[in-house]
Amino acid sequence: MEARIKSALEKVGLSKGEIKVYLALVSLGNVTTGSIIKQSKVSSSKVYDILDKLIDKGLVSYSLIEKTRYFQASQPITLLEYIEKKEEEMRETKQEIEGVIKTLEKQEGIKKEEAKIYKGYKGLKTGFFEAIKSIPNKGGYLFFSIGYGQDPYLQQFFRELVLRLKERKITVRGLANKKEKDLFANYYKKFGYLMRYTDFNWPSDITIAGDYLITLVWDKKQPVIYVIQSKPLVESYTKFFKELWKTAKP
Repeated sequence: MEARIKSALEKVGLSKGEIKVYLALVSLGNVTTGSIIKQSKVSSSKVYDILDKLIDKGLVSYSLIEKTRYFQASQPITLLEYIEKKEEEMRETKQEIEGVIKTLEKQEGIKKEEAKIYKGYKGLKTGFFEAIKSIPNKGGYLFFSIGYGQDPYLQQFFRELVLRLKERKITVRGLANKKEKDLFANYYKKFGYLMRYTDFNWPSDITIAGDYLITLVWDKKQPVIYVIQSKPLVESYTKFFKELWKTAKP
């Protein structure tokens, strides 16, 4: 039981010394530092500093009796209040950091282009789902298909992905060889895919998602995606896609 309590208090953010002193006070009640030192086995040189920290956290209080300080642990419910206070501070910190990030991203020194490689099923999901975050609401998701979409895993994966896109009213358009028409008509169309078809065989499976260009190399043992963040490259492929879209057949 004691080990479980100590573990929980550590998760709250108390140091080992603070836990020893706090639990000693819970056990002893209203006492002076001498009793605390004896019960907690914390040195006299450290106990005052620890008590001050616990007082600041609202977990300990003290009273003066004939010029002597008597310390007492606050009610256990105070631990919950302490956690709630930390949560509120974290929310405020998050808001501040979000503002800082927006400011920093505008700085010229921030790297504007990068390339990443994601491997495996988890990597596939991480790469795609990170990329689609950069698509603005009511924006567009574009792709060139080379036939990977018939794989059962990818069918489930792209179904989940497009449902997230639909929540943000993002349009999904794809170009594929006419040999894939039955596949998209029978499975993907019901999820909102807008498709057109050509006689071309694309050299690779490419997706344009917001600021990112994603190349998928499908292997059931270890799928790989190459994710490139590049505004010029995205603009070039988007222009290419739109030109082909005009002449491709529904």
